[in-house]
Amino acid sequence: MFISIITPVYNREKEIKVLYESIVDNDKELLLKTEWIIVDDGSVDNIKGVINEFIADDRLVIKYIKKENGGKHTALNVGFSHARGEYITIIDSDDYLLPNGLDIIIKNSYSSISIFKHAITQSSDFKKKLYTLDEFLGIRGDRLFVFKRDILIKYQFPEHQNEKFVTESVVFNKIFYMEKANCFNYEVVSGEYLPNGLSDSYQKLLKNSPLGVFDLIDTNLKFDMLTTEILKQTAFHFAAIFTIKNIYKVLVKYPLSKSIRLILATAYVLIKRSLKN
Repeated sequence: MFISIITPVYNREKEIKVLYESIVDNDKELLLKTEWIIVDDGSVDNIKGVINEFIADDRLVIKYIKKENGGKHTALNVGFSHARGEYITIIDSDDYLLPNGLDIIIKNSYSSISIFKHAITQSSDFKKKLYTLDEFLGIRGDRLFVFKRDILIKYQFPEHQNEKFVTESVVFNKIFYMEKANCFNYEVVSGEYLPNGLSDSYQKLLKNSPLGVFDLIDTNLKFDMLTTEILKQTAFHFAAIFTIKNIYKVLVKYPLSKSIRLILATAYVLIKRSLKN
């Protein structure tokens, strides 16, 4: 098996057929190299019945795994452990492969990490094959990542009791810091942001997941240099839990040169938001 497509789902019975059709609308030769792993994060709709119909079509190797609701990051950990492909990519249930997208992905995934464009964002910053972590964080818009399976098995998402969100950057930033990525100026997926999805409720999720936010702070502030883009990303997330208690925690845990910069940058984010509103 060459590639495992992992799709975490929560109540997406009406949307997921578009993704399914975009996968199976490929040559049989490509489908023989592909498996689709759907991890159901505690859905209460009829998505299991919909997936069973896909499985009955017998056009693609499909694994359906149901688990208790714990958040997208926990569903990804489960998906990684069940993947048998040499490479793994994550495609959300509100996205779909573009024509020739699967072919482009398979032909160009030959290194530890490959990054492709998401058509919905039309990022003009996506111009070259190799990026530093700081340059990568500066690329605007969504992207599709393809990782060697062994890398994702090594870097699992942290899980916290009573919290249901950890941003993917907690793991991805570590990987990009350690491994070189090939960035391709090819659009391979598209989609839309749906109501009640992660994008729609991001700030609320961060506020309710302080330990998850600190996972990102811990990842980013342990890099040798706190570069501008890393600082921006960290401040954006820290703003959701910017309290006296958490400010003190940052000051105590991390070098003063980094913690002061983060606190000032986060205050700037919050001031800018208040002026905008």
